[in-house]
Amino acid sequence: MIRYSLILSISIAVFSCGGFKGSWSDPRVILVSVDGLRGDLFNRSDFSERFPNLHRLTTSGSLCNNVSSVFPSLTYPSHTSMITGELPLKHGILNNHPFQPEINFSDWNWYQDSVRVESIIDKIKQNEMVSLGISWPVTVGAPITWGFPEIKSINDTISTASLVMKHDMPDHFLESAQLRGIINPQASTEGYSRDILLHKIFMDAFRRKRPHLSLYHMIQTDYEQHDYGKHSSEALEAFAFMDSLIGNIMIFLDENNLWSSTTLFITGDHGFRDVDKHLNVNRLFADQGWLKITDNNTIENWEVTCLSTGGSAFVRIKNQDDTVLKKKVRVLLTKQVEFETLERRHMTGHLSAHEETDFLLLANKNYAFSKDLNQPYVYNKSGGTHGGDPNRSYLKTAFIACGRGIKPGTRVENMQITQIAPAVSELLNLGLSCSAETPTGLIHGLD
Repeated sequence: MIRYSLILSISIAVFSCGGFKGSWSDPRVILVSVDGLRGDLFNRSDFSERFPNLHRLTTSGSLCNNVSSVFPSLTYPSHTSMITGELPLKHGILNNHPFQPEINFSDWNWYQDSVRVESIIDKIKQNEMVSLGISWPVTVGAPITWGFPEIKSINDTISTASLVMKHDMPDHFLESAQLRGIINPQASTEGYSRDILLHKIFMDAFRRKRPHLSLYHMIQTDYEQHDYGKHSSEALEAFAFMDSLIGNIMIFLDENNLWSSTTLFITGDHGFRDVDKHLNVNRLFADQGWLKITDNNTIENWEVTCLSTGGSAFVRIKNQDDTVLKKKVRVLLTKQVEFETLERRHMTGHLSAHEETDFLLLANKNYAFSKDLNQPYVYNKSGGTHGGDPNRSYLKTAFIACGRGIKPGTRVENMQITQIAPAVSELLNLGLSCSAETPTGLIHGLD
């Protein structure tokens, strides 16, 4: 009881103050990322019926359902590109996972200090504006005013809940939400329950703090497509669920007459491709004696290893001077019919990869690369995947803009996911310097 009272008094002192709050009359941008929002979803004949809120936004604002992600078309590189306006080779987040074969690539690129360039988060801070971030990837340690990053425990030393609370911004942000009854501390943080929890926190913080920039990541649509495939009833139900959450944001903007000061962006990070077989390339290497797979599903004594990312895989030889081994690896890989093998000289343009990558593998139709070391080289497993060439039509994502500065009923024929950051910067006058430019014709008539 003493501890509870102490926490309550601290929380009231911290969160009852009026500081770090925007004004409803200020321009603002809400950037909602729906993980795995596919461009082809908007071509469905029943789109308006299944997803009425997205449909309203497409008719009241601007739509592009031919958006190219980055390579590899993964969540963490793409979300970093969304807020920096740069490709992975420049911003530094080249994959969801750091290259750590000894722990089977189980860690994630959680931390903002790995990002090499400025983002719209940094510019908001520099301009003394207010930001809100809810489960946005690669933002642990980012200068966000309110919120918490995406992070999850990968071992038993600390729970995910404790880990998230350790990194919320400012301290006690989540604790305050619990004490005010916004969230139940005993609620599940898995599946749909996780997204409901995130949504409650987002809506409460947005209402109370009136941020100039909001970054909000919705997740379950990605899981359902991985598990059941992009066209499954489970995937469609997940998108309908996300549509309803977006509808809650729209209702709040409607009821408070905020559209004249608010621009709402809805974006995906990548598309999806259905597969029925998976590939464990490290099993190929283990069979050659080039690495050892332990009973604990980890890699030891590796001479060559592979980081698998669904539609692509990245092969690295430890000793870069071992030309004999490199030749053997090349011969082994090029014999396989399940994927295409690219060498360093081919890793250019939109398929650029880390300079230490010796071979880049692109999965052929019906195949995906897997990190499951216990499996044989080829095994049956159906579902959905991404991570491959972002220029493929099935990996295209979508982008919707509505509200302040957006002309109703317009269409952008094609765009890059990197173009979101400069658009946000233009709407909020942030002065972000980046390689990408705002899509032509997207923004109209700013004050």
